[in-house]
Amino acid sequence: MRQMIITKSKVLAALLLVTVVVSAGNAQVRDDFDGAFNPALSWQWVAPGNTPYHTEDSTHYSFSPSTLDIVMQPGTLTLNENNAHNILTLRVGPAQRGWYIETRFTLDLAGASGAWVQAGLLWLLHADHYYTYHLVLNPFNGNLFLGTAHEENGSFINGGAQSSEWSPNLNTVTLRMQDYLAGDLGSYVELWYDNGDGNGMRWLITVPTAAVPGWPFTVLRDVLLNGGRIGIYTDLSGYTGEVMPMASFDYFETNLPILPAGDVNGDCIVDDADLLAVLFAFGQTGANLAEDVNGDEVVDDADLLTVLFSFGSQCGG
Repeated sequence: MRQMIITKSKVLAALLLVTVVVSAGNAQVRDDFDGAFNPALSWQWVAPGNTPYHTEDSTHYSFSPSTLDIVMQPGTLTLNENNAHNILTLRVGPAQRGWYIETRFTLDLAGASGAWVQAGLLWLLHADHYYTYHLVLNPFNGNLFLGTAHEENGSFINGGAQSSEWSPNLNTVTLRMQDYLAGDLGSYVELWYDNGDGNGMRWLITVPTAAVPGWPFTVLRDVLLNGGRIGIYTDLSGYTGEVMPMASFDYFETNLPILPAGDVNGDCIVDDADLLAVLFAFGQTGANLAEDVNGDEVVDDADLLTVLFSFGSQCGG
């Protein structure tokens, strides 16, 4: 097969043919996981600081006509273990007023017990710097409840919210995190849920972020004010059973500004700055390279092509 070689001069010449279309606003985006990922969303299996960096294990997930089914496997982000699998994220820019993220999923325990089996929403800057809102199995009595967690530099703490417990038969939940409009942007986060008990969507708690003096939740503050990663995850820390639990995600939805593929510097537009960044990093290898657009741990032709064909794309556009 003939190899395509892209030189700097060819790429710069191609830029002369590109017209940048400017658009504004951050629209709602949704992935219903209807047999595949929504191609309009730049999903990545990347978790900086995790081993593996590219967390995809295609043998442990599949699509039904209406769900993304992730079969769990041993691994966790907790307490510097950082060996999780199939962490699915979107890069986002700074939030706007009225932001939210939401998902619905079913946690099929498959008889699992004796471990903190969990799945839910993830805010991620690094494998040692994240916040989660999740459905979790109580390993001591077999009940389910909603929990939160925050980790920074290996220090793991409760994320400021925990629900009462309920029967494991109520294993389909909707989780939502949203802006608290009475406070400053990035200062407070409302947590909502529906566990299928007939009482509908309800408020759980409003959590102050580290933007409020005395509160430790830096990830929420930093992602909301500066951008980062959001997404969905599963965690199977300490489970050794033969049959693995499965989380079936019905949808993921948000109106946070999703960075387009190829936006290397995270400024919500793919432009010459991004292309030049990839060009000057061309050939570098390793994890955590911003210029490695597709997350395969090498900056190569594929990354250049992604930037070129996304040129002019903006958040919400």
